[in-house]
Amino acid sequence: MGFSIKKIWVLITVIGITCIAWFGSCQVSPEETNQPPNILLIVTDDMAYGDLSMTGNTFVETPCLDNLAKEGIFASHFYVSPVCAPTRASLLTGRYHQRTGVSGVTRGREDMKLDETTMSDILKSLDYQTGIFGKWHNGAHYPYHPLGRGFDTFVGFTSGHWSNYFDTTIERNGKPFKTDGYLPDILTNEAIKFIHNAHEQQKPFFCYVPYQTPHTPLQVPDQYFNKYKAKGLDDFNACIYGMCENIDDNVQKLIKKLEHLEIKENTIIIFLSDNGPVNFRYNSNLKGRKGSVDEGGVKVPFILNWEGHIEPGKIISESIALIDILPTILDLIDMDYEPSKPLDGQSFVKLINGESLFPKRKLFEEWSGKKRVLSYPFLLINENLFNMEDDPSQKTDLREQHPEVYDSLLIEWEKWHADVYRVPVTSKPIPVGYPEYPMTVLPAHEANLYPPFEFRKDRKHTGIAYHSLYGWAHDWIDFWTKTEAWAQWEIDVVNDGEYLLEMNYSLSPENVGVIIELEIDQHRKKILLDKPFEHESFPNHDRVIRKQEAPETNWATIELGKFRLEKGVFSLIIRSKEIPGEKSIELKEVIVKAEGS
Repeated sequence: MGFSIKKIWVLITVIGITCIAWFGSCQVSPEETNQPPNILLIVTDDMAYGDLSMTGNTFVETPCLDNLAKEGIFASHFYVSPVCAPTRASLLTGRYHQRTGVSGVTRGREDMKLDETTMSDILKSLDYQTGIFGKWHNGAHYPYHPLGRGFDTFVGFTSGHWSNYFDTTIERNGKPFKTDGYLPDILTNEAIKFIHNAHEQQKPFFCYVPYQTPHTPLQVPDQYFNKYKAKGLDDFNACIYGMCENIDDNVQKLIKKLEHLEIKENTIIIFLSDNGPVNFRYNSNLKGRKGSVDEGGVKVPFILNWEGHIEPGKIISESIALIDILPTILDLIDMDYEPSKPLDGQSFVKLINGESLFPKRKLFEEWSGKKRVLSYPFLLINENLFNMEDDPSQKTDLREQHPEVYDSLLIEWEKWHADVYRVPVTSKPIPVGYPEYPMTVLPAHEANLYPPFEFRKDRKHTGIAYHSLYGWAHDWIDFWTKTEAWAQWEIDVVNDGEYLLEMNYSLSPENVGVIIELEIDQHRKKILLDKPFEHESFPNHDRVIRKQEAPETNWATIELGKFRLEKGVFSLIIRSKEIPGEKSIELKEVIVKAEGS
């Protein structure tokens, strides 16, 4: 369960019997002011259920989050998706991610369909100031970009991860933003500025703070790392727990700002993680980790705090999920809104108030062909059946003892699966030419490589591959040794006009003389690369050498030319027509700029 009933009551009694009695008479309702309640939504990345000290972890120290739960509500059975982008799509829409078109974490599979309505769309329509500070991961290109999805302000990055947490360059409202310091601290400071400005304008705010930590790369300031190394932890977990404590400190900064402005009682604070941990560490004996549909991959901490409006110290033990957050928020703020598409989630406000039990239902998931149905106490995972009340660690398969239960849940999963995929996911070419966002970057990791990209460690012999094997965000095209290989992006030119194309690349001296060919629509152009540029990695702050993410480096830029493009969907192709040395260029990205914007 994560922690015992005895420990739960210890948490509750810390608050004090008098405080509980006073708050127990309160019901959830908006602040009796001229302004609806503010919303502060905090999401961490790869943070385990067991990464809070209140869930029994004897290493990590998270006093602020522990106290936020003591003074609010903690859900001991809260469920998300196994990986980042699907969770974020469901969180923002109240719908299963399969309906939203989000089926992966890179190469466009993370893009949320444009006909989906987001939490930020809704709250902006209700006159909220909306801001996001951190990791978006539901589409990099406008209008998939946060500024096209109901957010007034965006400081952060759109990709699935960031390569460097120290002194880096992210984005502020479509423009480069050079940071100075540790990235989670920077994002917190930007969120605090947003909260302050919204308060000054006397407007309610929706402040979404999706931290990337404790996701890799394993980078954290010395004071946190040294503290956990002194506890006897290895470098990996010392960094993970240091990042968790840093999150706790930053949440404390946000709360102090609310208290300083005297608006904490009019602010709904929600905290959760997007999926389970990337490695096997303490996780309350839950089976599985990130990417798994077992409990360890999808059960995460969830806290809801609204000072003066909910009973403190309450534990919700019923199964609730990320699809329930949007309808619950709409219920909490008590403002009329009719969703344009039916929500899969249900409001659990009555559960918060203790007015009634949450209705019995089934929670579904599918990831990478893996099936999951939770109909408490039974859990179907692929070919297995577990009783989660008796066996929360999933040690005993009960399929043979309860074949009728397994068969029933499997039939329900198949019905659900057919329903959420009723509308096929079509291709999502990269939009180019919106006046609101005149520059579009076509990153290497969103290209289709030909011959088709394979996850092969001997990628040097495939003719073209990604530098860091998997081709996650910020990777680049490397090992380009064959003229028969090429990179291809599908783009959607939304306005006729003149477009300037540039390319960021690297080329070693021994390979000078490469001739590349650009093909787009009816245009073809060859470019001779006769000057070398060897890129260099930025200072490395990793505590443990990374195995998947590409490092942050510098690149040379070359102009590919100006082209008249008509409205429509096209393939943009880069070929290596001549490779005089061992290999062609290393290609980071192609940049498309609408002229005259």
